[in-house]
Amino acid sequence: MAYLALSVEDVIINKWQLVEGVLLIGRASSNDIQINDAAVSSTHARLITEPDPYIDGQLITYIEDLASTNGTELNGNKISREKLNHDDMVTIGFNQFQLIDKQSNTLDETAIIIS
Repeated sequence: MAYLALSVEDVIINKWQLVEGVLLIGRASSNDIQINDAAVSSTHARLITEPDPYIDGQLITYIEDLASTNGTELNGNKISREKLNHDDMVTIGFNQFQLIDKQSNTLDETAIIIS
């Protein structure tokens, strides 16, 4: 099962399991993941986890910036919406999140082509 981990100095201090649905991230208390950081917008970003349309039983997760003031970064690059993969780093304000999905699909590494 995949989860999003909040870490400080490489120590995981909190984690959220990623199940099918939407998780809102932001400073407001109404968010699923509340971040007490002035650099974070009230409703900053969202995680969307949905079934993979190509592989039965697999989920995929997207991170989407919700027009936040300071933006959302994925692996050091500002994004608007991107698919997350195992070990991706998401930066929101001064907070570092990592996607942990040890059962992630790496079809490019495991595909067998039979002709």
